Amino acid sequence: MSSPDGAIPGQPLIPLDFNSVHTFLSQELSTKRLDDMYSRLWLISSKGNISPLHHQAIKGRQILITESPDLHLVWYYDQIFIKPIPRCLLNYAFFKTFVSRDESVRLATNGFLRTYAKLIVHESDFEVAKEKKLLPCDEITWKEWCKFIQGFRDFDDAEVTLRYQYGELRLTRLNFYSKVFFDSWNYFDTYTQYGWYFKQFIAPYLFVFGSITVVLTAMQTAITADSESVYKNSAYGFSTFSIGTTLIGLALFPVLYLLFQLREFVYALLHQKG
Repeated sequence: MSSPDGAIPGQPLIPLDFNSVHTFLSQELSTKRLDDMYSRLWLISSKGNISPLHHQAIKGRQILITESPDLHLVWYYDQIFIKPIPRCLLNYAFFKTFVSRDESVRLATNGFLRTYAKLIVHESDFEVAKEKKLLPCDEITWKEWCKFIQGFRDFDDAEVTLRYQYGELRLTRLNFYSKVFFDSWNYFDTYTQYGWYFKQFIAPYLFVFGSITVVLTAMQTAITADSESVYKNSAYGFSTFSIGTTLIGLALFPVLYLLFQLREFVYALLHQKG
């Protein structure tokens, strides 16, 4: 097994027994959260849209390492999260003994490695992967990599988990549709400070209230110039709408802040009891 100490290759503290290996591989490769969202993933991504590593740089994206399988190939503006290949998956004896015999793990592994067949297409991609520590073995050569990954390149969708039937996923859409369809505040929080979160509302607020101001000013000018203007009847209704919108807008920030505080309080309370 290339693991004389009886541990998973690359994981010296995890024993090489089926229960431990299954738990480890499930944690490393399971994308259940995204599998459960499969029916909505067409709103977020398209099938097969994975750009090679060299093209990620052309798109201006920074490659960020993640060890969470749920974040693999999720991108956010100029960043894309990519999970490195676990060392054990490059061990033939380990793969044959443990991965091939567990259907759920096998499908997840097939899908995960199929993404790498699209991420590393050229030798330049291979060099980027080594530089970013996406490959666990520095001694692996380009020729060896091509032979290894060839077996995963042509897998069809029936041979991978549901998530891996799609490619790169946009985080802003994941966060939005998590609120709409999956009763979740966010798929992944990108804001670590309240100020960063509230800052995203400034531009839309300025646009809305600026537009309302322009319309009200135009209506006032029209009514002043012509007391019988067609805008006279609608001015009262639009003014009421504008006042209501302004009050709601002013109240939104304190309400959101209180909700954040309540959520953190409940989280702390539950974890204290646990």
